[in-house]
Amino acid sequence: MSIAKNIKKLREKYNLSQEELAAIAGVTDGAVSSWEKGNSIPRMGAIQKIADHFGITKSEIIEDDDEPVSKNTDNIQKIIPVGRSVEVPLYGSIAAGIPLEMIEIEEHIEIPEIIGDKFPGAFLLRVNGDSMNKVVPNGMYALIDPNGEIKNGDIAAVNVNGCEATLKRFYKLQNTIVLEPDSYNPEHAPQIFDCTKNECDEIRVIGKMVWFMPPFNMKY
Repeated sequence: MSIAKNIKKLREKYNLSQEELAAIAGVTDGAVSSWEKGNSIPRMGAIQKIADHFGITKSEIIEDDDEPVSKNTDNIQKIIPVGRSVEVPLYGSIAAGIPLEMIEIEEHIEIPEIIGDKFPGAFLLRVNGDSMNKVVPNGMYALIDPNGEIKNGDIAAVNVNGCEATLKRFYKLQNTIVLEPDSYNPEHAPQIFDCTKNECDEIRVIGKMVWFMPPFNMKY
């Protein structure tokens, strides 16, 4: 049994007798002998006392491990996680009817790799104004996924009648499109477009907002 092997290996590594290890575990020396023969299994409380004494984990006693158990961690390589990033384009404004590849990119901004990998093809827009400040404060960079499925209530970047892209909660009803702000400012009101009057033709949905971040130089 792995427990029997690990206990005996640990005891021999530190040149301890069964009596000495028994004192550490708070049991009789007969109990240690029984453990090492595989005739019985130590209680978790005894395993915890042994682990604490030698500065190891309980799993090093319980699990099968061909490597010798060691208290010395000086030679253990410490892995420090490094945040990886990818660059995505930042557009200051997007005009209706113009393909993204034809619009000038202001700069490229680094975002976490895990976000970039999840939304390939996404890009950033600078948030101007307070019409969505319950969710996205003014001055943030909103990540827009042009391939994301937009459901009612999602925040989307849209053009209205060729104006600069704006963020609003998007609702598409039977004959109506509603662009609803989510703001602490009561002056912002929903925009309602009647599709039976061709008003919906003024709207171009650019993509779904999936994430946002502050600029690196933002002051708090």
